[in-house]
Amino acid sequence: MEKKLILPVLVLLSTTVTSCTSEPYTYGGDYPAVYSVVLNTIPETRGYSLFETYLAPEIDYKESDDFGRELFLYYEGNNVSAYSLVIVQYSNSNEAYYYPYLNFISSESNDFSEEEIANFKLQNDWNTEIQLDKCSWANIISRREDSPLTYAQIKSFYEAVLPGEEHFSDDRWIRYFKSDNYGRSLYTVEARLVSKWVIMLFQPDGPPADALILTDFYSYQSLLKTFLERNHWDEPL
Repeated sequence: MEKKLILPVLVLLSTTVTSCTSEPYTYGGDYPAVYSVVLNTIPETRGYSLFETYLAPEIDYKESDDFGRELFLYYEGNNVSAYSLVIVQYSNSNEAYYYPYLNFISSESNDFSEEEIANFKLQNDWNTEIQLDKCSWANIISRREDSPLTYAQIKSFYEAVLPGEEHFSDDRWIRYFKSDNYGRSLYTVEARLVSKWVIMLFQPDGPPADALILTDFYSYQSLLKTFLERNHWDEPL
């Protein structure tokens, strides 16, 4: 992420200092439902694009089915899930509903085959009655909430998961993902010098932490599901 002149350097420094703990961008676009679903379900998303300044992500409405489901394309310039098709099952002014682990497919480029799109729609019950009992939901938000942990609390585990030169010397690439209702929290980070990325899970009362190390940047939903279930995500402590 090369920057020029004084202002972009200041932006980069701000991102480095705050990336792990807070997000500087607030979304004000036309599609808060899909924006909220993306931030709640696709790891590594920031909720904005960063090209010498903070820009809104690209959210392109594609189509709706006969029952109100909506299909979107989401892009913000990440290496993980660079381009994603996302289906929102239903939304209102407060909540957006989606099928967990099935609500998005991703690609390195905006190039999804007709077969991929057809299978994606089939998994999301396209053009059938809405079934909210199959859905999870996300609160409608305009920015990612601040991290519940500091870099100091994350640092030792991060360096253990990505030892030696595989980790950076600061928190510049660590991103807070989300927390469950019982205080568990998820963070993501891309490795240095090697092609892999990590989802780190922290318990609310400290160790033991856990990590999912991935080399596929686009098809990881089933592995993420297994990882979270193994760690009793969103279950009482």
